[in-house]
Amino acid sequence: MVRRLDPADVPLLYPLIRIALPHISMQDWIRIGRRLARSGPRVREGILVAHYGIARPPCAMATFRRGFDLYSGDTLTSDYIITLSYTQRQKIVDALIPAMETLARELGCDAIRMFSYSNRAINQDSPVRKLCSTSHITERTVRLDRNKEIVHPS
Repeated sequence: MVRRLDPADVPLLYPLIRIALPHISMQDWIRIGRRLARSGPRVREGILVAHYGIARPPCAMATFRRGFDLYSGDTLTSDYIITLSYTQRQKIVDALIPAMETLARELGCDAIRMFSYSNRAINQDSPVRKLCSTSHITERTVRLDRNKEIVHPS
């Protein structure tokens, strides 16, 4: 199940934030999360939250922001997809993509851009693997009207 961040989800997501971004304190996360949980017609950024079921805690999150670039037009970009389970990552991403496509259409976007971080690293504070690295970053942009990947000229 995937839905937009609800204010009640903010403290429940902190374990994911702590795994991937250990420099963010709980207090900072609560402030950031509350801002990203805002709703309304003018909201241009936020978080999608994935759950294995209705009564289950969040297992993943994806940040999003609406922006514009000269090549793709209005674009919904997800800079971070953070999953609790490395082994279930692809299933979670497969659930997030249709939700992102629906959200992109609601926000009037022409394309979706996702960044994936393929170089696994171990968080020194935790034995849980994370997918946040400054190396091996892959960008994938897909046009909604043609469901076709956009390849930027070299």
